[in-house]
Amino acid sequence: MLESVLFPVIVGFIWGLAVSLFNNFWTWRAFNSPGGKISTVVFIFRQGINVLAMALVYKNVVMLIGTALGLLAVENYIFLKNLNTLFRERKG
Repeated sequence: MLESVLFPVIVGFIWGLAVSLFNNFWTWRAFNSPGGKISTVVFIFRQGINVLAMALVYKNVVMLIGTALGLLAVENYIFLKNLNTLFRERKG
């Protein structure tokens, strides 16, 4: 029972993590490029990739949950890292 639930969650998490890492790398490259319009297009396209990643696994709900967790993992890591840096700067 546990294997039938745990394996799809792990596969979905790895899938979501890979998509999220690709999206963040692509966005980072777009923001470091000199053009301003490309970053807006990349941001919109990035959201489409996230929806597509979840749409590919929507029939397997357990894998969908793992994919959503994988997509959020990188975002939460970046947020917490920046929050920690902000608190260090405030302390002096």
